[in-house]
Amino acid sequence: MKKIILHCGMPKTGSSALQVQFSKSRDALLKHGYDYLKMGDFDLATRGKISSGNAAGLARTYLFDGHPASMSGRRAELTDRFVNVVRDSEGDVILSSEFFSAIPRPNMVPLVEALSQVGEVHLVFFVREQLNFLASVYIQQVKRHGLREYPEEYYSDWQGYKIPLMYFSYFDQLKTALPNVKISVQPYELSKTHSGGLMGQFLEMIGAQVPKEDLVSDLQVNLSPSAKEIRLMLEVNKHQPRMQFSDILVESSHKSGRAKIHSQHTILPPAFKSEVVEFFREENEKFFKHIAKSENIYQTSGQNEEFVDLRDVTFEANDVVDIVTGILVDMDNRLSRLESQGS
Repeated sequence: MKKIILHCGMPKTGSSALQVQFSKSRDALLKHGYDYLKMGDFDLATRGKISSGNAAGLARTYLFDGHPASMSGRRAELTDRFVNVVRDSEGDVILSSEFFSAIPRPNMVPLVEALSQVGEVHLVFFVREQLNFLASVYIQQVKRHGLREYPEEYYSDWQGYKIPLMYFSYFDQLKTALPNVKISVQPYELSKTHSGGLMGQFLEMIGAQVPKEDLVSDLQVNLSPSAKEIRLMLEVNKHQPRMQFSDILVESSHKSGRAKIHSQHTILPPAFKSEVVEFFREENEKFFKHIAKSENIYQTSGQNEEFVDLRDVTFEANDVVDIVTGILVDMDNRLSRLESQGS
């Protein structure tokens, strides 16, 4: 029977990078029997851009009506379209979108039932340690949404993040709702040491035998800036720059070796870190014991890491020259590309 593999996120687990690899490696995946459908944001990912995956449209139709990204009015239309395309595909199918993890558990039932008409559904999830997740959310707000608050101000009330990050409860309820569906979950952090990176970890989870050399390497999409660059963006955001400014800054940071793929949570205040760790302690213990069925690698998270207070971050002349030079060179390269397109 055809397999239908839904890569469901969760958020902040490298989904954009994985979707770029899916798109750019489509021919190689097809050769080994896996079809990453050319739908949704496929072309965007092929250009190496941040995307919502090839199945974002389908996933969004199953969000609850009040969700800002909901497309519930098109559920029947897009479900039929995807079911037909999946049916016509010659291989096992890969569908990807972080929005799958935002679908209410009761709504996952009709989605899986619809896809099960044409194949065996396999749900694949990654989760991220809560402190790193929260640090990543904060950094993303600074990078792409003009945030000017410091971490302790932004998280003065973090109630809205508690339930979505209770991984044991989420997957325990999902397994109850879908008792006959294969659900695979692993910590995103394992990709740091996996020989094939996040793509290799994903392929291993679905039982795919695709040689590493056949695949496009991790292009490191949506990198995290250094503490100095976060502080710089906090200052720049006072002047309401275009969102592209942060992209230029982080791309320059990556080229110079300052950016890192896996953000650190050293920017979160110690008292807040302790509160988060304690709140999720029991949930994480049960998650690793009953869902991931592995060692609890989140147990000692955040220990022995020195707090970096963004308010105290200063810039030496060499730092400023390095950052500004990188931005100017990147802007010059962009201008050169525009000029060549116009000629």
